[in-house]
Formats: sequence, C-alpha cells, structure tokens
Amino acid sequence: MDSKKACDAYLGAIRRGSRKDAMEVVAGAREAGLSAGELYVEVFQPALREIGRLWQENEISVADEHLATAITQSAMANLFDQLATSHGGSPPTLIAACADVEKHEIGLRMLCDLLELEGWETIYLGAGVDLERLVEVVRKEQPVAIALSVTMAHHLPRLKVMSDGVRALMPENPPVIIMGGRALLERPELALEYGADLTASDARDAVRALQARVRE
Repeated sequence: MDSKKACDAYLGAIRRGSRKDAMEVVAGAREAGLSAGELYVEVFQPALREIGRLWQENEISVADEHLATAITQSAMANLFDQLATSHGGSPPTLIAACADVEKHEIGLRMLCDLLELEGWETIYLGAGVDLERLVEVVRKEQPVAIALSVTMAHHLPRLKVMSDGVRALMPENPPVIIMGGRALLERPELALEYGADLTASDARDAVRALQARVRE
C-alpha cells in the first residue's frame, strides 16, 4: 500500500466516521512500510484538507468535520505511542503554539510528534495561546525554537505580535522562530515579514528545517 492508496482509504474511513476502519488503514500502511512522517504528511494531512474542503462546500456537516478530526487525533496518538522511545542527553526544546485566537491545532501536534520521535523535547501549548501565556512559558523554559501555526488568514498579524514579544524577552539569545499553517501555504514569504526565521509547508519539512538549523 503506497501513501496515495492509504490516503484514499483513510479518507473513506473518516468520511464514514469509522474509527475502526481508520485504524485498520493505518495499521496496513505501517505494515507496508510507511513511516510516521509519511502517514502524517501524505495520509492524514491531505485527508483532513479534503474534509475541510467538503465542509466549506457544505457537502458534510461541522459534526462530520469534527469527528474526522477526532479520529485523526486518536490515530496520531496511537501511532506515537507505538513508536516513541527514550532518548538520552540534553535534547533541544521547542515550544509550539497557535497564533493567539487560532483554533486549528492538528498540524502543530504533528510537528511536535515528529520532533519528539527525532529526540527533541516539545512543549505543546496548542490552540488559543495569547502573548502573555507564550511569554510566560518561554521565560521559564528558554527554548531553542518556537513554532507558531496559523490557519485563518485574518489571524496572520498576530504572528508579528507574538514573535516580537518573544524576541524582546530573549534579545541576546533569541530562539529560532518557525511559522507554518494553511494561511502561509500560498505565500510563505509572509512568514519572514511577520518575524519568522524559518517557514515550512508541512510538519516533515519543519522538522528538517529545524534539525538543520540546530546543527549549524
């Protein structure tokens, strides 16, 4: 089973609202040799984007969309539990947050999972994180990197507020700031305008970019 076939089968399962069928697709894909990164980026992500499109075009209900997301979150958690191992040493730390009032967080969770599988420590703050909360955690944890995610275009200006706030807190040794999300897919150069050091089109690319920056 290649990733395209797995994605089609997975999409069918979550459209039916069948957690059992979705888990069977994931298990079959793993047996066929698909990695966690391939499952996250080539199966879960495009399937959820299609679910989002169907919801926007009123072909499915918001309840259907929420169920598909919940099933995927469950599949991700199950897969991570199977693959997670202990890493020694002092791992780099990343703090992950959505841009202030942004509620779409699953892409951010994908990044944290994939980074932890590579030996990082991640602090996942998730959705609806305001600047005060972000600064509080950054001050305490002194991370190597911060990931900010934004899905809705009208939330983009909040990225600048958050990145400026973090850099003001750590002016001498600022963390690497990486930004991503659907609102930046077509115009990734906006990430740099809003204060990012790095941007990425998906969680797997974000892991590669962060790993390369840390090795510099």
